[in-house]
Amino acid sequence: MRKFMPLLAGAALSACVVVLSGCPSTPTLTFPQQVAIACGAANGEIAILKADGVFTGGAADTLSKTVQPDLEKVCAVGATITRADLQTIVNATLPLVKSFVDESALPQDKKNVADAAIDSGVLAFNIAISLAPTVAASAPVAASAVQ
Repeated sequence: MRKFMPLLAGAALSACVVVLSGCPSTPTLTFPQQVAIACGAANGEIAILKADGVFTGGAADTLSKTVQPDLEKVCAVGATITRADLQTIVNATLPLVKSFVDESALPQDKKNVADAAIDSGVLAFNIAISLAPTVAASAPVAASAVQ
């Protein structure tokens, strides 16, 4: 359970910074910084779930053909990111990962922690969406995210 805490803490810190950004002493995250935080949380959680054996059989195939390409599209350094790409992560990619967790053989307490970490990732990506520069929904936004 301890290995999930840094992911939850990072997403929670990110949410706190954005919520409190009106305060003069609180730093304001930029869109690329928030994307980097969200990507770090999502990629970290997937690494943990892989190590826990969640992705086997068809789930492993979906991980390599759908989940990882979706994340790579927005998390690669220098990636051009659209709101639609981020929305795909929030509405499809991370919920898909959550379904694999829920169907896995993990003990229920680990499933609960993993689900909470994934929910924190969704929150972090939603914050990134809210910070995205105001442009047409399909216009690309250059961001430098860290994997």
